[in-house]
Amino acid sequence: MSDVRIADDIRIQAPTPAVWQAITDPAEHAVWHPFVTDIVGSHERGEVRTCSVLIGGKRGTTRERCVEREVGRRIAWAIEEDSTGFARMVSGWQAGFALTGQGDATTVTAESIFEPRNLVVRAMLPVLRRKFHQTQKTILRALKDSLEARPSGVDLSTSRS
Repeated sequence: MSDVRIADDIRIQAPTPAVWQAITDPAEHAVWHPFVTDIVGSHERGEVRTCSVLIGGKRGTTRERCVEREVGRRIAWAIEEDSTGFARMVSGWQAGFALTGQGDATTVTAESIFEPRNLVVRAMLPVLRRKFHQTQKTILRALKDSLEARPSGVDLSTSRS
């Protein structure tokens, strides 16, 4: 079977360094991300983070290793453990962000890659693709809203309650 790639993008009225900071600072990332309630660990290449998540009213955790990090341009994690159940259906699951700056704006692409574990999951791909697109678009909108709503230079990680 071949890998499935699902990508969505959004243009954010914020310079690339601010967007990069929001994505790569674990505390700040947990503030804006609509499904993550806490992150423990580092976003450095090779390092592991544990994310506490709330998806559809259900609490869970993911253990993710940073497998790609090109400062200001790209970061990706391999999901090594997932209590929400999706990892049981797929292998090689990775998720991340790519950034392209255009002056005071940045285009952010959210990307997920995985391989269905069996033909049943492959048959479910139309539904899975739709769900992934919805989820990624929700994440990107939350990042955009967070960055565009705050005054320039404000670090969200210090203002979390």
